[in-house]
Amino acid sequence: MASLKPAWVTMSLLLLFSPAALGQGGQLFLNVYVDGTPGKALVVGNVDDISGLAFLNTSDKIYEDNGQLYAVCDSLVEKDGNGWSLSFPAGGYYDEYHAVFFVSGGFAFQEINCTKGLEILSSAHNDSIVLDVQGFGLTDPAVHFSYAAS
Repeated sequence: MASLKPAWVTMSLLLLFSPAALGQGGQLFLNVYVDGTPGKALVVGNVDDISGLAFLNTSDKIYEDNGQLYAVCDSLVEKDGNGWSLSFPAGGYYDEYHAVFFVSGGFAFQEINCTKGLEILSSAHNDSIVLDVQGFGLTDPAVHFSYAAS
């Protein structure tokens, strides 16, 4: 019995201090730049784990080093009726989530949808629209918005 006790204590400590038990998740701090002629987006910033960013699987170019991300994507933006839509899903748990979307070229937001728990701030300045989205303690956050020429 004495030999089972240290194993039980060790296993309990491992479970107690595991990332899941501590509520530790990843961090995502990204800027997404959409060209005035939509279709491609540049994603730049920091993310702890890129595995939750499925849109990177179809990206033209990706550079990732120690959490630094630089990617050119054509799967985030698509034609939607008279305008365009952008979908930005991030799978997994995030302690901190902050994504800023910049769209240049004289567009206006038509609709903005975000996962519950995300706070949004939208603005327009110098022929560009900006959507600043952030939240804490989120599972599978997603941002979707549509926009058209103003």
